[in-house]
Amino acid sequence: MPRLDAAAGEPIARSSRPAPLWRKALPYAGTIIIFALIFWRVPITAVARALGQAPVLKFFGVFLPYSAFYFLIDSYCLTWVVRRFNAPLRWRDIVPIRASMYVLAMVNTSLAQGGVAYYLHRKGRIAFLEALSSILFIALLEIYQLFLFSTVGVIFYFPTDRGQAKIIGILRIVYVIAWMFLAMVMIFFAVARRNARLRGWIENRRGGPVARTFMLARPLDYLAVIAIKTPNFLGSLITQYFALSLYGIAIPFLKLVLFLPLIFIAAALPIAVAHLGTSQAAWLLFFSVNTSEVKILAYSIAAQFTFMLCNALIGLCFVPRASRELTEISDASA
Repeated sequence: MPRLDAAAGEPIARSSRPAPLWRKALPYAGTIIIFALIFWRVPITAVARALGQAPVLKFFGVFLPYSAFYFLIDSYCLTWVVRRFNAPLRWRDIVPIRASMYVLAMVNTSLAQGGVAYYLHRKGRIAFLEALSSILFIALLEIYQLFLFSTVGVIFYFPTDRGQAKIIGILRIVYVIAWMFLAMVMIFFAVARRNARLRGWIENRRGGPVARTFMLARPLDYLAVIAIKTPNFLGSLITQYFALSLYGIAIPFLKLVLFLPLIFIAAALPIAVAHLGTSQAAWLLFFSVNTSEVKILAYSIAAQFTFMLCNALIGLCFVPRASRELTEISDASA
């Protein structure tokens, strides 16, 4: 994508310098290394046999309705934030690009987020970096929504395994720091709204527009986004619980509440391709005591691919419409 002017959000004619090849290769190398370490411990042939026993059709029957539900909530949340901070776009304006970007997210989540920001820039005449600010605002609160549920699990779940007891002890410290960080972010921008000098320092910096949504957001806005996103995690929790039972794996519900958010956070780390590797390592770390390592690894791969394919199927239904709308916008601009 072309580099954008920070103030106006318009493309600059001179393209930014392309990323070096080694940087592009890092996620692929990360995925290969993680899977090499996993299969050094868990026999790959045994995992392949376990994958062959996965109830694929039943998985699709469970994950496809959840993917549709996830898409509706995801689109509504994006619409709410854009209308609150950027432009009065309608839900039906945002649905095509939000869905079609699920296809791109299979390979690169960050690129998909940039694609949504670019669409908002063209469709709503929103400065690109300001649109990106709203998307980053949602992304941050998606993480904290996961922290919220995992914090509840940390409080009420009492592990019998010594190793997991140590993990929970560490998590309690990490969560205190994480919630303090969010509080500091909210306080910093609240002070900036009232302090002209600090506000001017933020706004006049090169990346100032990226902070716009954070500058405008009040505590109730943070709570609203978390509340809108909450049904997505609850739906995922129920979906994973039933999918695990279909595969013959029994995991206590409260333990799933505690560790499933951490699996999603691990999957979001930008060190692997298509969320692969980090997610499987997290499933092994947290749930291998509930069943064999072979079975939990096979489940994590089958469930992840099923969910990604369900999202992609929904996205493919909207790709022609999103493409047509972008073409119409380009023609109108010309």
